[in-house]
Amino acid sequence: MSRIRYLSREWLTGFASLLPNDVLSTRLRVLIYRACGLGIASDALVYRNVLLLGKVSVGSGSSISNNSSINGAAAGVHIGSDVMIAPGCCIVAFDHGMQMGEVPMIRQPLVEAAITIGDGAWIAANCTITKGVRVGRGAIVAANSVVTRDVDDFTIVGGVPARYIKSRIG
Repeated sequence: MSRIRYLSREWLTGFASLLPNDVLSTRLRVLIYRACGLGIASDALVYRNVLLLGKVSVGSGSSISNNSSINGAAAGVHIGSDVMIAPGCCIVAFDHGMQMGEVPMIRQPLVEAAITIGDGAWIAANCTITKGVRVGRGAIVAANSVVTRDVDDFTIVGGVPARYIKSRIG
């Protein structure tokens, strides 16, 4: 990506994140993100102060609430349709390497793995989802949880690290 295109994308997405939370602004925000190359469905809702970086796709009818940060890096974060992401969530598709020795952490290579959030899932407030995780269709992640392992379809998890609470089926 050229330097000018990169800076244009950074400025536009930064501007978009500052728009108010009215219906017109949430629609305008999505148009700006789409123009910048992010794969966001036209009817998705992205609220104020949401940071979207790297490869991110958001399905139809999904919403990402205030003060959330999603960084797909090159691996990607793929959010299905009708997903709710509550305020303050952090979803990051990479981590820093932790080689032994004297290499400072800031110089460790990044380790990336895609994140997938299935259709109809609900990620409650202030959750963190780490690299390589798949959150299943219709799953619920309780508030303030840290998800480090896959979550089955229609399952409720919670805690740090997130653990099975119960199934939403029968």
